[in-house]
Order: sequence, then C-alpha cells, then structure tokens
Amino acid sequence: MAGVAVLAVTVLIEYAIRKKWLPYFEGRKLLHVMAIGTTAWIIDMGHESYIMGVALCLAGFLLMLVLIKFKWGLQQEASYGIGLFPISLGGLLMLGVSSDYVATAAWVLAISDACAGWVGRRWGNPRLIFLSESKSYQGAWAFFITAGICMGIRYPDLHWVWWIILAFLPTITELFSWRGSDNFFLPVFTVGWIHLVLRVSHSDARIWMPIAAVFLMILGWWVIRRRWLDQSGWWAALWVAAALWMSGGWEALFAPVFLLLAGSVAGRLFQATHSSEQRTAKQVFSNGWIGVVLYMLYGLTGQAEWLVLAWCSFAISICDTVSSEVGTAVGGKTFNIANFRLMQPGLSGGISVAGTTGGLVALLLLAVCLHFLLPVTIIQLLWLVATGMAGMLVDSVMGSKWQALWKQGSGFTETSADGSEAALVKGLSWLDNHWVNFLSNAITMLGSGFLYGFFGV
Repeated sequence: MAGVAVLAVTVLIEYAIRKKWLPYFEGRKLLHVMAIGTTAWIIDMGHESYIMGVALCLAGFLLMLVLIKFKWGLQQEASYGIGLFPISLGGLLMLGVSSDYVATAAWVLAISDACAGWVGRRWGNPRLIFLSESKSYQGAWAFFITAGICMGIRYPDLHWVWWIILAFLPTITELFSWRGSDNFFLPVFTVGWIHLVLRVSHSDARIWMPIAAVFLMILGWWVIRRRWLDQSGWWAALWVAAALWMSGGWEALFAPVFLLLAGSVAGRLFQATHSSEQRTAKQVFSNGWIGVVLYMLYGLTGQAEWLVLAWCSFAISICDTVSSEVGTAVGGKTFNIANFRLMQPGLSGGISVAGTTGGLVALLLLAVCLHFLLPVTIIQLLWLVATGMAGMLVDSVMGSKWQALWKQGSGFTETSADGSEAALVKGLSWLDNHWVNFLSNAITMLGSGFLYGFFGV
C-alpha cells in the first residue's frame, strides 16, 4: 500500500511539474520527503525486516532502470538518488542491521537532507565546492540542526551532547555528496556512526566533548595556516578523524596524522624549497576512504583482521605519498615502470631509487610505531610493509598505462583545465591522480584481503 501511495504521488508531482503548476526543485524535495519518510515509517513498524529489505532493493533497481531509460520532469538534473535510497536501506535490512538504526538513518535522510537543500538553495552564500558539487554552510547548519532534533526524538534518554555527536558525521557526509549519492552513502554511514557512538560510555561526554571541540578548532587553524589543507580538505580530514576515533580510539588517529605529516614533511627533508600544495577533499578521500571503511568494520565487528587490513590500506597511501614527495625533491633518474625508459620526474608512472627507498623507510617507520601501539604480530607488520610496497607499484602501473596525460604547449601535464588547449596524449580523460590513488588502493586491498584470509595470517 505504501508503494502504491508513493507511486501515485510521484505521478501527480511529475504531472504538476510538466504542467508548470509546481516548480521543479520544490516538487523534487516534496517527493524526497514523502517517499523516504514513508519508507522510514514502514521500517519503524519492524515487521519482516529481511523481506522489506528485499522489496526495497528490487524497487530501487527497478527505479534505476526507469531513470536510465526515460526522461522525467523530476530528472532535470542528473541524479539517481530516488533509486539509490531503497537499495541502501534495503541492503542494510538484508544484512540484519537493527531496523531502529535503519529507520533513524531514513528519517535523517528524509528531513535533514531536504532542509539542507532548501535552505542552501534559498540562502546559501557563498557556495563552495567540497567534492564535486557546490554546497553552503547555511545548508549544512540546517542539516545539522534538524539531524540533531531527529536524534533527540529517536533517543530521548541520551544527554543532548550525544544528540550533537550523532548528528555530526551525517552532516559532514552530506557535504561531500554528488548527484544524489548521499541517498546511498548517508544511510550507510549514519547507521555505522549510530552503532559506534551508542556503544561508547556516555558518562564523561560533558568532559571530553568540549575538550575535543577546542582541540579540533586549534588543529584546524594550524593546518589551514600551514597550508597543508584547504577548507574542503579540512572537513574531509575531520570526517576521517571522527570515524577513526569512534572505531578505534586515539590509536586510530595515528593513521591520518602520520599520513599528513609524512606527505608534508618528506620532501622538505631533502630540499627546503620544495613546495607543498594544499591538500583537498579529493586527496584526503582518495588516500584514506578505504582505510576508514575497513577501520569502521573493525569497530563494528571487533574482528582483528579488519584492523590489520585498515592499516595495510593506510600503508599504501603513506608509501605512495612519501615516495612521490621524496622522488620529486631528490630528483635523479626517473624510469617509467611499464617500459623502464627515462621520463620526466613528477609524472605518474615513474619510479626512482630515491622515491622507492623513501617509501620503504616510511613503511618501516610505520611498522615500528605500530609495534608499540597495537596488538599486532611481526608477521602482520611484515604483511603491512609488503602490501604498502605492492600498492605503490600498482599505483605506478596504473599511472603509467591508464592515467590521463595532456600535452600543453611544449610540456606535459596530468591536469587539464576547462577551456584549455591541452591535447590528451594517453590514458582515460577522467582518470586523474585522485582516481588512480583510490582504485590502486582498492585493487591492492582486494588482493591483500583475499591472500590474508587464505593464508590465515
């Protein structure tokens, strides 16, 4: 009955938009609230959660086919969010996640996301590119306030400080959405965040919450002043730090700190004039997103193998970053990993003795530090070093064979600005260094995870 009602309202809104009785944006947000809110209400009933999950996934895939096949008035902007949210919520239910957590995530998605879009469209200024779409702080505040209210209604027995904490990560997650992707990722990370936060003792929240807020403000001022991160990179790093902290405590925060310091300091150890560009959200996520997801799986399940694999993922990013920085700073002969011909230093796909040595030294230093921080064996630390080196090589191979390379004037560049006269020399136009970092990490971790389980390390 709920499905029929949603379909009927969808048809009515579509008709009203085509007749220009209803503005496109308001119609889309009205459907968003009604469809996802109805789904949240049904999930809250708690009956036959697995069957509900199957039904939602089937409905989501059907909607995706319709969105791809037909042009809707509701689809004036390229977005597949209306088909993604049933897949996300249904998948969580099929995995056996508490229906209470899933319904809470659905209510936040229905109400807070719509409020953020409406406030951002009406009053959002200035608008900043946080990942690939422009967002505003006014919209983010609207999301944060309404999400906190949702958490307060859902968990009235908690202190209000915990409502703030529960609303924190979903708010930042929404900042980095694009083309309706928040309809998929927001429920997933909201459910994981609720699970991680609610397992923590609530007795000392009023003590460490203000301390953490002051610390983060000071840290934010410092990294932006040092030009290590821009605004989008700072919020991405904050997302990473929050997820890691709740997943593994302060020891987990050693990962982004080590990565940030290693990448920013490595080049300067050899050449004082080596410049360090500000890192953006794309760089933060391409290097840390997979490791964070693995660490969250460790926090949710308590299984030690997820902890080891998370650090292996961070080891790949650390090795690749340090080897690139050291290789560029030291200079010397750089060889294309695909054919071992000399190539221009600083371009992807190149390897050098100095860069490879720098990456290996960084991995060994990381392994020594983890030996005193975590309950890991020598074999696991060696596995981490081997995975880090393998990931660096996979990154170089992908960079050499498939990453886009543009010819601009008499030189070559790996980025091409819109409207420039650069010509694509090789590779895929969309495959930039961020995608190479992310995909090489993912491919290496798939192989490392399979072998780790096979050999029972």
